[in-house]
Amino acid sequence: MSQSIFLTRDELYELTGYKLISKQAGWLRRKNWRFEITASGRPIVARSYVEAMLGGTKPAKEEERFKPNYDAIRPGR
Repeated sequence: MSQSIFLTRDELYELTGYKLISKQAGWLRRKNWRFEITASGRPIVARSYVEAMLGGTKPAKEEERFKPNYDAIRPGR
């Protein structure tokens, strides 16, 4: 079975130290972590984001990831 792209409930508890979803969301906000709230009110965090944050690398910002390469379309290259 492959891993989900999001942390499981148990993993989110292990990360934050909280079982209550409101406390988990509060911890994520205080630490300035990126997360979303599902329709059921649960916070979800991407596994790749957690690995980057805890692995000592800074996740790429949206602007940096999708920056166009204008040099590729300049004439004379």
